[in-house]
Amino acid sequence: MNSSFLKNFDWIHFAAMILLLGVSLLMIWSTSFGGPAGAKEHEYFYRQSLFIIVGFFCYLLVSRFDYRFLSNFSLWIFLGVCGFLVLTYLWGLETRGSTRWIDIGSFRFQPSEFVKPALILVLAAYINSHPIAKLKNLLVSVIIMAIPAALIFKQPDLGSAVVIVFIWLSIVLAGGIKPLILLLMAGVGAVAGPVAWLFLKDYQRQRLEMFLNPSSDPLGSGYNIIQALIAVGSGEVTGRGFGRGTQSHLNFLPEYHTDFIFATLAEELGFVGSTLLIVLFAILVFRTLKVADKSADGFGALVAIGVGTMVIFQVLVNIGMNMGVLPVTGIPLPLVSYGGSSLISTMISLGLVQSIAANRKNESEGVLIKSI
Repeated sequence: MNSSFLKNFDWIHFAAMILLLGVSLLMIWSTSFGGPAGAKEHEYFYRQSLFIIVGFFCYLLVSRFDYRFLSNFSLWIFLGVCGFLVLTYLWGLETRGSTRWIDIGSFRFQPSEFVKPALILVLAAYINSHPIAKLKNLLVSVIIMAIPAALIFKQPDLGSAVVIVFIWLSIVLAGGIKPLILLLMAGVGAVAGPVAWLFLKDYQRQRLEMFLNPSSDPLGSGYNIIQALIAVGSGEVTGRGFGRGTQSHLNFLPEYHTDFIFATLAEELGFVGSTLLIVLFAILVFRTLKVADKSADGFGALVAIGVGTMVIFQVLVNIGMNMGVLPVTGIPLPLVSYGGSSLISTMISLGLVQSIAANRKNESEGVLIKSI
């Protein structure tokens, strides 16, 4: 590593990421080595360790790469990832009524997770060179976003589709969209909401209905929410203790290592542990936005803003659904939930942020978000 890379490397950003990965291993260790009867002992922990090693390699590779070079190839990267989305309909593996994964030998991955950094790159490149204040350019950005969003929604994967929309929204807002156009878009969204209800799958409608009244079906559609709330509440201030969470270890809490890993953590480490986790995410996002502000160009600033939005939105939705204040959407907790595709995709995205930090001009005062 050269001296300029080390000088500009954001060590606080890096430390927050490493600590979050440590939390992931800690909680998966707890559920794997003392988990419910029938679980494959140690399997989740060892797999997550492997995912972190692969993700860390990708992180280092991307962070040492000059992000500006990717601007010219962002469209091809985006189209390639969308191609894998199409392949899920041809060779995808169907699990629990959804076709989201592709198997290549013993390796399984979820293309929708890799759409997120690819979309950030292509939108940042396009909006940086095409003023979003022009209606034509805005419509093109909508089309770019709508292609993967529609393919993901059709799988069906409502959660990831919503993340895609919010990534687009953050980048066009940072790109300088006119307030009047934004108001018109909000009006269209309000009208489209009831129409979108017609296209939801039955289980997606049930999740939204159970969010409003989970006690109406406590052993069916409302079960997940109720058990998560019990886990979070029983942790109290300091938690039951590491490895002593009854909800996960006695198999009451579903998806205790993926969607509901926050509830597992809250039960075992309590309010204190949950707060520390949220503080780590806050540091990670704050440093990401600081990199955006100090970026040497608009493309880098928009990429960092997109990554920051992707992380904070998924954190808020995941924790919200664990606490019963948002519907269950299946969005993982970044860097913490078990799963290779989400973890590696997130680490690639954070590697882009480090590349932006490392390649900023030392004499630059940065590109203010409002001036992009």
